[in-house]
Amino acid sequence: MRRFIILITVIVVCIGSFFLYQQIKKNNAVNNQHMFEVVMAEKMKMLYGQAQDWTTPVTLDIHDDRLSGDYKLMSEFLLTYWMQNIEARNEYLRALKAAHWDTFLDVGRLDRDRKQNYQETEKMFVDVHRISAEYENRRQKIHADAIDQAQKIAIEKEMRASLQTKLANNLKSDKAHDIFPIEQQIIEKAQVMFDMLKKYQWQAKDKTILFHESAQVKKFNSLYQDVLKLNAKMEKIKKNNVEVLEDEL
Repeated sequence: MRRFIILITVIVVCIGSFFLYQQIKKNNAVNNQHMFEVVMAEKMKMLYGQAQDWTTPVTLDIHDDRLSGDYKLMSEFLLTYWMQNIEARNEYLRALKAAHWDTFLDVGRLDRDRKQNYQETEKMFVDVHRISAEYENRRQKIHADAIDQAQKIAIEKEMRASLQTKLANNLKSDKAHDIFPIEQQIIEKAQVMFDMLKKYQWQAKDKTILFHESAQVKKFNSLYQDVLKLNAKMEKIKKNNVEVLEDEL
């Protein structure tokens, strides 16, 4: 009888210890998840602040001693992914600036360049197309590498599945809020405008371009208005993206 009581006591203690362990484990998981959210919010806010200045490379310490285990790995994975995307974008913008793309429609520059058979502008378009292609390839590689690494990251199965879902949703969201395709449309419009400048006679007057034929004027102005509309569309998407991110932060 005494042995039976001892056995029952041992079983009760074991069961109690098991449930206590499970409760502690559950509490730790909740605490770790909360700290993960805190750290990610802080880091993303820092990253967002740096991203506003595309002229300067992004620098962020992705490590944080407040996290450990799976949450630490997931945090570092996501922050690395976002850093790579932001820095790829900023390098693209810096390269466009270096190619003087922002001066394409400068009438004075075009007038001067006309005297040397548009050598400067021709090179500008070659550089812009190359820069755009390199950025698109880099974007695709970052996304492909992230998806591949998310399948292999050494974290719990459920967390890994959640991470993969977040990445997939993020890629879908990126497509809906991506301004890069619009930028490419602007480059295409600009190319047609440049082709007109090379093909038809024009003159510079009061910082504007004047063609001799009204049909040419109408077409050039229409292209310019298209560019303005595309720029406005980009600005609207940018503003919306900023508002969404600020709400999340």
